[in-house]
Amino acid sequence: MAIITISRQKGSLGTLIGEALKNELGYAYFDHATLEKQFRSKYGIPEQTLARYDEKKPQVWDIFSSSEKDKYLHFLKTCIYDFAQKGNCVIVGRGGQVLFQDIPGVLRISVVAPLDMRIERIKARFNYDDRLAEQTVRQSDQDRTGFHRFFFHVNWEDYDYYDLIINTRNLTVETGVQMIKNALQAFGASAKERETESRLKDIYLSQQVMTRIAYDEKIPLHYIHVTAASGLVTLKGSVSTADNINRIETAARKVPGVKNVVNELYVIPLTHSVN
Repeated sequence: MAIITISRQKGSLGTLIGEALKNELGYAYFDHATLEKQFRSKYGIPEQTLARYDEKKPQVWDIFSSSEKDKYLHFLKTCIYDFAQKGNCVIVGRGGQVLFQDIPGVLRISVVAPLDMRIERIKARFNYDDRLAEQTVRQSDQDRTGFHRFFFHVNWEDYDYYDLIINTRNLTVETGVQMIKNALQAFGASAKERETESRLKDIYLSQQVMTRIAYDEKIPLHYIHVTAASGLVTLKGSVSTADNINRIETAARKVPGVKNVVNELYVIPLTHSVN
């Protein structure tokens, strides 16, 4: 079981490397199109939500509105973790280097290139003039920076999130693919396969429990954190009534794969000001 995440700068050849790697290895491939299909067909999330948030810098209003943001992030994680459970896959963008940082056996790649070279590549590929090519590259950089800060509170250029950084200044797509294949062989993902599968199963189960609580049964929440370990689900956080504590536990127990529930929720009553 091998999982590879690829983060890339616009014009760095990262997307082309990911596609070529997928074809050469015969791996499954997760990108914008995969997420769009899953959002629409499986979760009924409109395309406008994906267009608004997917690798985009947030608008001013988004900073003050959390419900749609939280829903997007929840189902982004759910889609990616579900996809990754199948193993042998390439995941391009979508914050994969952050989402898989604590999961063993995942090779996290960053593909970069000098700014002037990226601009020249975009000019040649799309027949843009100098100004439009530079605007396109700089806007992409700003969007990806904003996306990672808004959803994950990280700097996506932080080297700590990557196992291999490929600068394509003097490299071809084919060379980039070979470098990743060599790294994958040295990485020893197969030796960590059982641990990877177990960790992904636990994380995906916690996502399913949260989906049942917050989005299927729409139980009001203050804050809730769900973890799972071999079918044992732990609920932590606060709600407004004792009844909701019971409703949440009941909802969690209905999710297939849940063997038992540890309920550590507590009540913080709503307060109302009197004028």
